[in-house]
Amino acid sequence: MLKQIETRAANRLTSGGQIVNVSTVSKEGVADVMTAAWNTPYDSDQVLVVLAKEHTTTRNIIETGKFVVTIPHEGQIEAINKVGSIHGRDSGDKFEWAGITPEVSAKLGFKIMPDPLACIECELLDRETLVKTGVCIGRAISISVQEGLWDAEKSSFAAGFSRTLHYITESAYYTNGRIIAVERNYTNMGSGS
Repeated sequence: MLKQIETRAANRLTSGGQIVNVSTVSKEGVADVMTAAWNTPYDSDQVLVVLAKEHTTTRNIIETGKFVVTIPHEGQIEAINKVGSIHGRDSGDKFEWAGITPEVSAKLGFKIMPDPLACIECELLDRETLVKTGVCIGRAISISVQEGLWDAEKSSFAAGFSRTLHYITESAYYTNGRIIAVERNYTNMGSGS
């Protein structure tokens, strides 16, 4: 028997809320990174991330046409919560602000969260849609995956892979069939970008 639930849970049923980090650089060269749960594949070489129109990340992508999506793992919950807790306009270089030593993406040379499961470097496909709606569609120009986590024959994560994080709330994530409760050790300064 099916049970009725609230309609605003539609996104939880269809996407699972996999967490990604989105790295950008401003026209002035200031690095920014945010944590996003609203994302999905759009085509075989395209990703879609929903962003708040007023955020630093959105402005940077509109101005440069480039961004990097990385997939974090369970060991990065504290870092992804921290970079998601403040606006880039308030922090300057968010990696420096958060005390995170970044890696650098292979093609664009953007600062990214260290030790990601995967990294998708993108070019913006539809500036007008991003400006009007906050829906950011990017075409992959370079993809990197952690050694041993990719099955090239099946073109998917390797068998047994299950370390991606899925958003429940800022203090709870779902991974590998279990919920992880998280204590936040910093002041929430609003939704970060």
